[in-house]
Amino acid sequence: MSGEEEQDTARLEYSSALPLGYVDIFVFSSFLGLLFYWFFIRKSKQAEIQPTVAANGNFGKNSNSFVDKMKKGHKQIAIFYGSQTGTAEEFAGHLAKDAAKYGMKASIFDPEEFEMEHLSRMEEIENSFAIFVVATYGEGDPTDNIREFHEWLEDDQEGLECLKYVVFGLGNKTYENYNTMGRFFDKRLSELGCTRLFERGEGDDDGDIENDFLTWKEKMWPAILDYYGIDLANLTLSLDLIRQYDLKIHTDISDEKIFLGEMARLKSLVDQKPPYDQKNPYMAPISVNRELHKGGDRSCMHIELDITESKLRYDAGDHVAIYPTNDPELVEKIGQVLNIDLDVVFSLVNKDEESNKKHPFPCPTTYRTALLHYVDITSRAKGNILQSLIEYAQDSKEKEFLEKLTKNDDEGKKLHQEWIMDDHRTIIDVLQDLPSVRPPIDVLLEFQPRLNCRYYSISSSSKLHRHSIHVTAVVVDYETRLNRRMKGVATTWLAKKLPN
Repeated sequence: MSGEEEQDTARLEYSSALPLGYVDIFVFSSFLGLLFYWFFIRKSKQAEIQPTVAANGNFGKNSNSFVDKMKKGHKQIAIFYGSQTGTAEEFAGHLAKDAAKYGMKASIFDPEEFEMEHLSRMEEIENSFAIFVVATYGEGDPTDNIREFHEWLEDDQEGLECLKYVVFGLGNKTYENYNTMGRFFDKRLSELGCTRLFERGEGDDDGDIENDFLTWKEKMWPAILDYYGIDLANLTLSLDLIRQYDLKIHTDISDEKIFLGEMARLKSLVDQKPPYDQKNPYMAPISVNRELHKGGDRSCMHIELDITESKLRYDAGDHVAIYPTNDPELVEKIGQVLNIDLDVVFSLVNKDEESNKKHPFPCPTTYRTALLHYVDITSRAKGNILQSLIEYAQDSKEKEFLEKLTKNDDEGKKLHQEWIMDDHRTIIDVLQDLPSVRPPIDVLLEFQPRLNCRYYSISSSSKLHRHSIHVTAVVVDYETRLNRRMKGVATTWLAKKLPN
């Protein structure tokens, strides 16, 4: 059995607890233990199970008040996110790091897990305020994890006049209901008497959403600092201030405690019984994987998932979310560039003991596993990781180049567009092209975005194919302007999967 097969076989034993709303269904498919996650995104039909919203806003799963957690950790800022694919949550993390950089302390909260009525208690914390980073989902809908808070806020709520807030919304201008949720939360909080500390920001996923976010927050933070009388000139900025996790190396740990690619450990996969949801996903085999194009350079796959035993239902046009694995060759390349042993077992442990998120991904694990399954290494290098690299540039010219590249002025934007966006430079490309820049692997793992799902429309009709789900996917494989090979993460992974 190959090393990759050994990794994937381990993933069969446990599976993923992914964000799931009342309209989502998961399926896990496998070949040689390969996990393949998907869920349906219903747009028109009412779900069989409706969410329950308590009248007093006590819809969270966590009995602890987020305000009490903030008090215990001496935090001033509560950052709430509404995220479906992970971008809003990622941006919330950037804001928490920014807060530390500016001498403030922030905690990140999932509205689904806490009693949002406690927003009225924010006045108990001196100089406190809330940041809402919310994505618009589907046809102007809230994301699953913020749906109940949205419904609660629509009602007439009292006692929120003390709340100070800012909002950043995420959307896509190709949709009619662009940034509906960001605009709703901003307007509704203002209507309830809350104090807006800075104008709402909006990011367009059809354009450069990261640059939209960067431009907004670089104006937002000075306004916040000015409001609270914090002098930016007196602040000492360093990477240590914004690090959220500490590295712990494990030299003596049993194999069964080490995560090898599974997103979470679920006993439900050992004994499959309905009803199926995010805590009890259905595991389905890939029954068909065939090439649609005969000849030519373009590859297009027809994939079928067998759901005969699940009794799950779907509609044409529902979406499939595929959680892939990175190319092992790219992982090896990172190990070589950074000169590390990829099989070292480690954990990244949150410095904030009060945080519900103890690790950025399942730990303990190995560097190899983290790079294969948990960290995005093929997308264009993000601004936050580029900024963190400055400290590790040994060559003065390379350091100066990174400083110019990360400045949010006309010169920096032009350089970033050409060097990162147009040339499609990934973090691997950046490290190869700047040989004096060699960050510790834990810095890269903390600052790189998580490896998120890729969405595909279901190409079959349940009227004709009740017991299978069909996906049609073009294999992404092309050369960049640098004559470097770029492969799509999900389609490259799927192309290697054989049917049972």
